[in-house]
Amino acid sequence: MASSLDWKSSEDPRDIVHLIVQALVEGQVVALPAETAYHGIVSGLKPEAVAKLLGLQAIRKDCAPTLFLRSASEALDYAPNLSRVGSRLVDRGWPGPLVLELSVDRNKSLANCLPPSVLQSTLQDSQYLALRVAAHEAIRQAMRLMPGPLVAVPLCDAEGQPVCRGDRLAKVCAGEISTLVDDGPTHYGDLATSVRVDENRCQIIHRGVLAGENLHRLGQLVILLICTGNTCRSPMAEALLNSKLRKRFPKLPSEGSQPVFVTSAGLSAFPGGPASPEAISVMKTRGLSLLDHQSRSVTERGLRHADLILAMTSSHRMAILERFPEIANKVYLVSGSQQDVSDPFGGAEANYAACADQIDGYLDRWVAQIEESWFPIWSSD
Repeated sequence: MASSLDWKSSEDPRDIVHLIVQALVEGQVVALPAETAYHGIVSGLKPEAVAKLLGLQAIRKDCAPTLFLRSASEALDYAPNLSRVGSRLVDRGWPGPLVLELSVDRNKSLANCLPPSVLQSTLQDSQYLALRVAAHEAIRQAMRLMPGPLVAVPLCDAEGQPVCRGDRLAKVCAGEISTLVDDGPTHYGDLATSVRVDENRCQIIHRGVLAGENLHRLGQLVILLICTGNTCRSPMAEALLNSKLRKRFPKLPSEGSQPVFVTSAGLSAFPGGPASPEAISVMKTRGLSLLDHQSRSVTERGLRHADLILAMTSSHRMAILERFPEIANKVYLVSGSQQDVSDPFGGAEANYAACADQIDGYLDRWVAQIEESWFPIWSSD
């Protein structure tokens, strides 16, 4: 008879975690909640357990066996040649409802440490491993105590629908799974989205809870420009950079999913304020508009989400790094050197024009470094 464990009513979840780990170490199949659907899960180091999992009637046969990892940083252990686009999807999409099928270099990948039959069972098209970092605490805590990855497949009912409620586990898994962990309805109530990544090509393999702009935003190149109030320098830089990127990469789509997103913010900005009249006028002479600009404050999420952060002055850069020293490898002066861009605020329009000219020249150097392979190209299955 299956052992059913109630995650929510447990006085100490650690007791359940130890029972989960014990079952996995013994080679059993465990039914665990992810934030998407319930999954059948086994240790990736147990070939017999993996074979048993893949032979269950209650698993989704159209979903690739997925290796659950402890953290996003482990992706490089399995896919050491991860592209820029792949890295963004990993960093922004994990932990979460996203499965990434990444190309494996058999000479360098930690996948070579898996038992041969497990690797053969989990490789897709002899080249790709489906990887994910799940957000549910039952999985995350169990993985801290487990050697190696877990192999997981979503559970389904007789009609092929994903099991997203714990009270359905016993019926669906009757006689097949010995340990069931019930945490009620899952957060999303559907399957994770699966995406295969080849360099900058992203193919949706299985549609799930991540879709449309929410999915595409995870892979886009994000450039953030920083000044003080976000009414003069950084808005002008944003408009200029957008224009330069359009000229250098004319095939970039003008509507729909954007492979590159340029934005700006201020360290001391008053949110919702317009660009200064002088900045609007200077940009108008260049055929660009700041009429719709609204000032924004720098946020931690915005800083961490950006791929490249260009600050107008050394003091701006230092203010960011004092709070977030770990992002130093992506925070630079827009000048690319030690030269600051002076604040024209309160000066004549000629000061704004000179400032725009200075920024314009600096941005040319950055645009020249960007390659088309940095932009994701999306396709459906």
